[in-house]
Amino acid sequence: MKSSVINVAPYSLLPVALLLSVVLIQTSRCYGQTEDQKQSPSSTRRAALVEPAQPASSDASHDGTTSTTPSAPPAKAAEPGVPAEITRELELMKARIEELESQLKTRAAGDQGATASSAVPATAEFASSPSAEAVIQPQSESSSAQAAAPSTPAVDTQTPFAYADWTWLNGTARNKDAVWDSKFFTPEIRFDTHFVSSFNHPKDDTIDGSSEIFRSNEIQAEQISFGGDFHWQNVRGRVLTMFGMFAVTTPRNDASTGRGQWGNNSPQDMRNAYRYVSEAYGGYHFDVNHGLNVDAGIFVSYIGLFSYYNFDNWAYQPSYVSSNTPWFFNGLRIQWFPTNKLKIEPWIINGWQSYARFGNKPGLGGQILWRPKPWLSLVFNNYGMGEDTLGLIGRSRIHTDDSVEVKYYDRPEKTLDKMAFSLTGDLGCEYGGGAACFGDKKDASGNITAHKQAFLGWMAYNRFWFNHDKYGLTIGGGQINNPGRYLTLVPPINGADAISGTPYFTANPGDPFKAWDASLTFDYMPRQYITFRSEYGYRHANVPYFVGRGGITPPGGNTGTPSQPVILPGGSTWQPDLRKDEAAVRLAIMVKF
Repeated sequence: MKSSVINVAPYSLLPVALLLSVVLIQTSRCYGQTEDQKQSPSSTRRAALVEPAQPASSDASHDGTTSTTPSAPPAKAAEPGVPAEITRELELMKARIEELESQLKTRAAGDQGATASSAVPATAEFASSPSAEAVIQPQSESSSAQAAAPSTPAVDTQTPFAYADWTWLNGTARNKDAVWDSKFFTPEIRFDTHFVSSFNHPKDDTIDGSSEIFRSNEIQAEQISFGGDFHWQNVRGRVLTMFGMFAVTTPRNDASTGRGQWGNNSPQDMRNAYRYVSEAYGGYHFDVNHGLNVDAGIFVSYIGLFSYYNFDNWAYQPSYVSSNTPWFFNGLRIQWFPTNKLKIEPWIINGWQSYARFGNKPGLGGQILWRPKPWLSLVFNNYGMGEDTLGLIGRSRIHTDDSVEVKYYDRPEKTLDKMAFSLTGDLGCEYGGGAACFGDKKDASGNITAHKQAFLGWMAYNRFWFNHDKYGLTIGGGQINNPGRYLTLVPPINGADAISGTPYFTANPGDPFKAWDASLTFDYMPRQYITFRSEYGYRHANVPYFVGRGGITPPGGNTGTPSQPVILPGGSTWQPDLRKDEAAVRLAIMVKF
């Protein structure tokens, strides 16, 4: 209300100033009159003419608009002792003042209505105050409360999931506002830089068994990405580049490029074709129900709940269920939104986090995402049919990944303002080609013909927010059992990758691998675009797996073929230093625009 008072006040004084001018003019013209003449009844009647005038009446025109132009006042007989021309001039001045006051009141009402409906009642009165400012007098207390109440924006019930704020979710960016947007392009920029210190103190600074951290006691730019979304006349496209450590560490976990030409680690292989891109697809949006999108290209996977991008997550190093499952898919994706709370999304893809196809069958899968309440999110991911083992035709994979996220406490006015948890369970296996889903298979003689090749895991995290989401605290961890190790990340011993494998950590059917981990994460988030993260994590495996003090690099650097043992001068076989445990401190600064 204060701004309205200040804007109207100068104009409300205008009639007074004009009247004073008239009085001065009249006094000047009658200067020759005697003192008695100044006090005559005629002069008193002239003073009455310059009292504050009432607004002119309004008449509705034929087109519905309102005319505030006053009609010309009827001519009056000249007052005794007052020249006729002066009386006529005062009458015209009075009419003009009435017109100006009417326009001022109309303008004031319009200005208030533009900012809040009914903020200025139509019959508001203007009265002079000691400070000479116009004061708005509301009709009643109810109208005053209505004027003070801010307008509530309507809830978007058409755009999928727009009916609630989902920035609290694990795996979802917490930005509520776009820094810049246009009808054609919405940009996205990400930076993720970290410092990780392993308590094993490896002499070659190598960390293994992770898809998020790779070096110890060094400052590394994990992710440098820029790109965004293009959209015009229902045509859509997205591209996000990937530079930094992710650009070389993610492709080395894909063995599909080892099949056929343009692969086999040649300079022209497909790893280089996709190395610096995390997302790149184009498609079309159909106006069906609440939306139908058809996209083709490379896009991020949702299996494992955690996002590919650490800024979006509650923890920096996720548990094995997330870290060992796909970060991307390459193929065709269809997103159908039958309601604003449900998404059904089929996939036809090359394979399980693979640029190419391993065997004769592509991968099929999909997601069902259901968010029935603002505090509840349910996601169900399934994958099957794909042959995803290099060099083995006929071995297929199935996998289910299901998560629930619940925001069970939300008190924005409290110091502890929000609490939520996520729970994820995964179950999968491989079958055919010497592998079986349900235990080892034996022939009549008792010989094992197919080993159990399975994946069973879970992870759970609880998140606390403080001081209007400025601080965050996350406690969580998980466990896996992966006999056959077909999803366990290959340690980069002597430069090994998913294609070469390593004799120092085999992945034969039946090879056991059980592991668990726990972490404590603290976030400082002064703005929605930046997170300062500190984290302590502990990981354990039932077999030597994590890099120890001696490192996993042969003396003098990588040598020979990664798939073969390293023979040292003198004929001895070199052994990497692998441990069952790893504790680490992780510090990161993450930015997303």
